[in-house]
Amino acid sequence: MKDEDRTNTFCGTPEYLAPELLMGQGYQKTVDWWTLGVLLYEMLTGLPPFYDENTNEMYRKILSEPLHFPGHDIVPPAAKDLLIKLLNRKPEERLGANGSAEIKAHPFFHAIDWRKLLQRKYEPAFKPSVVDALDTNNFDPEFTNEAPQDSFVDGPMLSQTMQNQFQGFSYNRPIAGLGDAGGSIKDPSFVGSVQDNR
Repeated sequence: MKDEDRTNTFCGTPEYLAPELLMGQGYQKTVDWWTLGVLLYEMLTGLPPFYDENTNEMYRKILSEPLHFPGHDIVPPAAKDLLIKLLNRKPEERLGANGSAEIKAHPFFHAIDWRKLLQRKYEPAFKPSVVDALDTNNFDPEFTNEAPQDSFVDGPMLSQTMQNQFQGFSYNRPIAGLGDAGGSIKDPSFVGSVQDNR
C-alpha cells in the first residue's frame, strides 16, 4: 500500500481500530500510527485507551471520548505528548502522517539510536526465563487456567471459488510439539499437487 492509497476493508482487533476505519470513510497508512498509539498506551497503563467490555460502547469511546491519562508516574510528559499526537482523531494531523521520521524525532524516543535498533544491537531490559517451547510460567494463571473453548463463526461460508484461494493451507495439521496448532503451505500433499500440475 502506497502512502496515498486508500482502502475500505473493515478489519482488525476492536481495541486498536482507528476512528476513520469505524466511520467507513476509507483510510490510509496513518491507521497504523493510531494502532501504535493504542499499543504504547496499553504497554504503559495496562489497558487500551478506550477499552470497554461492550464492543459498541468501545467504538463510541474511540470516536468521541476524550483521552484520559493516569498520573505522571505512570505516563511521563513526553509519553503523554506522543500518545496525544498518535491518537489524534484527524488522520491528516496525526503524528506520522508525513512519514515515520516524525515519530522517530519525537522527544519520547530521544535516547533511541535507530540504526543500532535496526541492527538489533540493543540488549533487552528483560529476558524471560523459558524452560522449553511449551513453558507458560510467564503468563498469568488467570489465563493459563482457563478451559479452552472453540469459537465458531455464524454466517455464510466462503464460496468454493474463495475457498480455492486457500488450497493447501490448514489450521489443523499437527506439527511436532504443537499438537493441533499450526499448519503450513509446506504441507507435503499440497507441494506434491502443485508439482503434479506443472
